[in-house]
Amino acid sequence: MRIARTVEEITGISFPPNRRASAETVMQRVMGKLGITNPVSLEIGVSQQGSIMEALLDDLTIGESYFFREPAQFRFMADELLPKWSSSWPAGRTLKVWSAACAAGQEPYSVAILLRENNWTRGSRIIGTDISEGRLAVAREASFTNWSLRTLPPQAIGKWFKRRNAAHDLLPEVKSQVEFAALNLLDSATRPETLGQDVIFCRNVLIYFEIPAVVQIAQRLLDSLAPEGWLFLGASDPHLGDLIPCEVVVLPGCTGYRKPTAAHSTYAVRNAPLTLLIPETPPPLSDEFAELDNQRSEAGAAQDTKLEAPVTSIQAAPAYAPLVSDPAERAIASARSLANEGRLIEAGEVCAAALDKFPDQPQLHLIAAVLSGEAGRWSDSERAAKRALYLDRSLVLAHVALGDALARLGNAQAARRSFENAMSLLSLGGDQQFEESSEMTSARLTDIVRAHLSMLDIGTARRASSASAR
Repeated sequence: MRIARTVEEITGISFPPNRRASAETVMQRVMGKLGITNPVSLEIGVSQQGSIMEALLDDLTIGESYFFREPAQFRFMADELLPKWSSSWPAGRTLKVWSAACAAGQEPYSVAILLRENNWTRGSRIIGTDISEGRLAVAREASFTNWSLRTLPPQAIGKWFKRRNAAHDLLPEVKSQVEFAALNLLDSATRPETLGQDVIFCRNVLIYFEIPAVVQIAQRLLDSLAPEGWLFLGASDPHLGDLIPCEVVVLPGCTGYRKPTAAHSTYAVRNAPLTLLIPETPPPLSDEFAELDNQRSEAGAAQDTKLEAPVTSIQAAPAYAPLVSDPAERAIASARSLANEGRLIEAGEVCAAALDKFPDQPQLHLIAAVLSGEAGRWSDSERAAKRALYLDRSLVLAHVALGDALARLGNAQAARRSFENAMSLLSLGGDQQFEESSEMTSARLTDIVRAHLSMLDIGTARRASSASAR
């Protein structure tokens, strides 16, 4: 715990009770790698913020990513933002994009490819930052295995990468578009290179922080945006609408954040969807993409194998057709696959048709609850979540979806009960519902529930303060 406190003081990364056992396992593993036999020696090394801290951070946080992850955000950038900016910006203005916590560089390099695929001619400055110098060194190499490219079709790989044995090297002209720098998101020092950004990606990062640190980091990110800029978080990150003043924009398959201005409406958290990735077993990879090596950049692969389609003018591979014989299970798998690809209307149609035939399937009602929430139909989401729980009280995601709907409908007390039920199930082993390969892990879902409980606390405190002031 002393080591954990030191890490939190330096980086802001927190270790709530549900993470302590896994954090201690990581510490023991790092001690083995570095030949350290005494925990006190590890504590001293961590406090010195050198290579020992680097090694610990690399294992404590998930550094694995892949190209065009969370494609709805890239789709919005390609289809909406780039055409608008290309036609409206004054001559000489260039695009600025910041990938915060960029891991091995897959995210900023995805932006570089997207700009080329969409014929962006105004120039750009893409910067990737991370707290880990080791990951930045890997990012600068721009050499990736099949695992990082698993959502790209072969023609895109052939166009932007050069094969070298088991590796794929990004073409120099794409690699040169991105620069990298070390940065601690909790560092209060002003970094000029991060200011005036048109787009900031900071995805699946805030889950590691307590709410006060989330507020601090989110406000700095928002302050780093240009007046018309956009901030995109990961699906598992807490929503910012009730944490900081910001405009929350509900987009197809994702949510964006902007600076609040007089010309923009400011939405509260109840108007922004909680994106729930519905656990599923991904389809088998082709023989070419099935080979996994032991490169350091792939160490976290088991944490994240959900197949997503890339977004640009690149043609995505055909949607996964579930290979199951039971009609109900086939419908559930199809709706899940479509939902996780961001094809929400199609997923809703499949789900509705399946519910007519199989009204006793709790997973179908859960998917209906999630999709209704994504569409902002919170009463429908509440009813569907209640039906799912009537059929199966152990569905953690159904409790979360119900709590989310109730909170957005203004029933904070009932929402709290639902989130507390979800937390109880998670603490009692509800994580068995989540595949090891799923992006929605038990730990990440626990972070989401904790964030929503914290937001309910903030709302209660604000109402109490307002009442006392009157």
